[in-house]
Order: sequence, then structure tokens, then C-alpha cells
Amino acid sequence: MSAGGPVSLRTRLVATLGIVLLVACLLAVLGLDALYRDLGLRARRDVLDAQVIALVATAELDTAGGLAPSNLAEPRLATPGSGLYAQIRDASGRLTWRSPSTVGSGLDLAGDAAPGQRSFEFATLPDGTRLLALKLGVSWETPGQPASRFVLIAAESLEPYYAEIARLRAFLAGGAGVFALALLGGLVVALGVAVRPLRQLQRQIAEVESGTRTQLQGPWPDELAGVTGGLNALLATERQRLDRYRATLGNLAHSLKTPIAALKGLMEAPGALDRTVVAPQVERMQSIVEHQLKRAVVGGGAATLAAAPVAPVLADLTEALRKVYARQGRVIELAVDADLVYPLDRGDLFELAGNLLDNACKYGRQRVRMSATRIEQADWRRPGLELRVEDDGPGIAPADRDRVLERGPRADERTDGQGIGLAVVREVVSAYDGRIEIGESPLGGASVSVMLPGR
Repeated sequence: MSAGGPVSLRTRLVATLGIVLLVACLLAVLGLDALYRDLGLRARRDVLDAQVIALVATAELDTAGGLAPSNLAEPRLATPGSGLYAQIRDASGRLTWRSPSTVGSGLDLAGDAAPGQRSFEFATLPDGTRLLALKLGVSWETPGQPASRFVLIAAESLEPYYAEIARLRAFLAGGAGVFALALLGGLVVALGVAVRPLRQLQRQIAEVESGTRTQLQGPWPDELAGVTGGLNALLATERQRLDRYRATLGNLAHSLKTPIAALKGLMEAPGALDRTVVAPQVERMQSIVEHQLKRAVVGGGAATLAAAPVAPVLADLTEALRKVYARQGRVIELAVDADLVYPLDRGDLFELAGNLLDNACKYGRQRVRMSATRIEQADWRRPGLELRVEDDGPGIAPADRDRVLERGPRADERTDGQGIGLAVVREVVSAYDGRIEIGESPLGGASVSVMLPGR
């Protein structure tokens, strides 16, 4: 890919998913960090609450009216620098007791709390150590003495907690990074597998352009099956169109040889050209050119046509032939759904149905019936079309059914015509990859069915 060129679909997907994955990992890390911090603080609050309750359970009034525990249930309170501290102050704020662990720490947590009131607060020692402290107000009563108020304070260093948070964050960052890279690598591999059909399609299209391939070959995933099917239909249509052009030029050149040679002979003959002799040759050449050009532009290419209503065309055609064969007493019946559509060129439909219906009117005795219906198949994305024309004439013998589709032969030589009607039908049907079936009609004569496939 050149600098500044278009970015591939795979690169865009990887970049987009990478950003989404990064944001998701960041949010997950932040969520886990907040959850762990909250749980850690709750655990330390529970520790401090237990220490305060233990102080209340072992506290006694001394001779000076102060309150002090008779023994320490927690060994850390007796160890200086342990990180766990306790103090007791009276209602005036005077320190009546402090744990041995506070020696040298500079801890001084003043404050008041109503009896039964608990309050947590953050504090900092002179050396910068961060603490979480709990203050509990109590009312101490002794027989024959007024109640005294005290504030029991327990505090714990948060430095181990913050160190633990730092380790957790480092672990989360590293783990999230490794997880994101592993997942991104997996996405790259998965996308490589997912876009492999696209690369195969790109390669085969290049081979079609270079002439080394004539159609796209699968199997293709469902998402590409419709696209490749349409492209194959388009390629087939273009090949058929090219073949028709080549055949038309060959037919035209071959057909014009005889009238041109005749005109050349007339020009070389002594005397003036006889108009009555030249005119038929010129008319013949014009007829040949018109016929070959018409064959060259047979629509076909259903893959490139929009679906068009069938009923209006057949109705107009039926009405016209009713007038043509009115003197012969032909009864022409038409059965077609008003909403029936098929991607068929209007001119092709006129020629296809017109030749079938005209042929049936020529050979039928009285009744002719035309019907158009949908046909379905599992691998078609849209339905096909079946056009059937029946008559009550003598029918077509099984031995003649293949022969009448050729240009020239007719099953009944007593009827006027050139024997090209069904041959023209066959050419139009072939352009649409359809097929023709000739059989017997319930009316007693011939039945000609044309099946055009869906896509």
C-alpha cells in the first residue's frame, strides 16, 4: 500500500477494535482498582472498630478519674512503631491514656464525639505517615458517681494499604496489557481468516480481468454468495453478448456474400442495370442486415435488468392477436397474476410471447391459452418465470419436438410461415439461461413451456 493510499478494511477493523479493547481494559482496570480500594478501607475500618470495642471491654477508671484498659489484647498496641495506635481522652480533651505504640510517633488526635457516636477520619503523622482513625464517644458510669464522658481513639497506618494498592495497580496494568495484546493478536488472526474470502474474491476478479478465469468459483460465505452469484451472472451475460456479436458478424458476412456477388455480376454485365432485378437483391440485403442486428441485441442479461411487470405486456399482445385472428374465430385466453414481475427486457418478452402465441394461433383450431406463473428454487434469491402456451391443434409429434426448434423446419408444411418462430424463441430463452419444453396440452394440441430461472 502506497503512502497516503487507502487503508485496507482489515487495518481499519484492527485499529478500531484495538481502540475499543484499550478503552475496555482501561475501564476494567479502573473499576477493579476502585473496588479493591473500597474493600481495603472497609477491612481497616472493621479492624479499628474491633480495637475500640476491645478497649471498652477492658477499660477501668483509675484513681485520677481517667479511663485506661487493664490489659492489651492486641500485641501491636504494645509495640512502638507497629502502625496501630490507641488513645483515650476525657470530655475536656485531656489525654488519660495512650498505647505504648504511640511512643515517638508524635500522634495527637484531638476531638470530641457524643456517646455512642462513631466517626472515621484521615490523619497524617509528623513523619508523613498516613493514618485512618476511628473515634468513639462513651459515657462511663460508676455506682454513686456522675457519668463521665470519654473519647476512645484507634488509628492504623495506611502505608501498607497504599503499597498494596500500588502493587495491585502494577499487576492490573501489566495483566491488562498482556490480555489486550493477546486478545488483539487473536482478533488479527480471526480477521485474517474472516477476510480470506474477500482476498480470494479480489484475486479471482483480477484473474477475470486478465482473462485467465471466466467465472468466480467458491464456495463462498453467505454474505458473499449473492455478490458472487450476481457477478457470475453478469460475466455470463457479457460472454453471451460477445458471442452473439461475433456470430452476428459472421452470419451477416456470410449472408451478404450471395446478394453482393449478384449485384457485382449485374454491374459487370453490359447494358443498364434493371431496377426489377436489382431491387429484390437490395431488399434482401436490407432484410438480412435488420434481422442479424436484431438478433445481436437480444436483451438477455437478466442480472442487469430491473424486475418489470409481465401482465401488461401479455395483455397488450393478447389483445392485438385477438384482432388479427378474429376472422378465424380463435379464442385466446390469458391467465397471469397482476403483480407478477421478472427482469426481462420488454422487447424480448414481446418477441418470446408473440412467437409462441402466434404459432399457437396458426396451428390451433379454436382455443389458445397463455399462462404466466412464478417458479421457485431453493438457491434462487428471487423467483423465476414460466410462460406456457397451449392450443387445441394437431400438436407436435415427439419425433419433431427437437427439430421444430431449429431455424427453417416446420412440423406442418401446409401452414404458411418461414419456420423460424420457435427458433427465435429458443435464441431468446438461451440468452436468459432458460429452457423450453414441448408436450401435449389438455386442450388436445401442443403445449410449449418456457422456464426462465431466478437469480
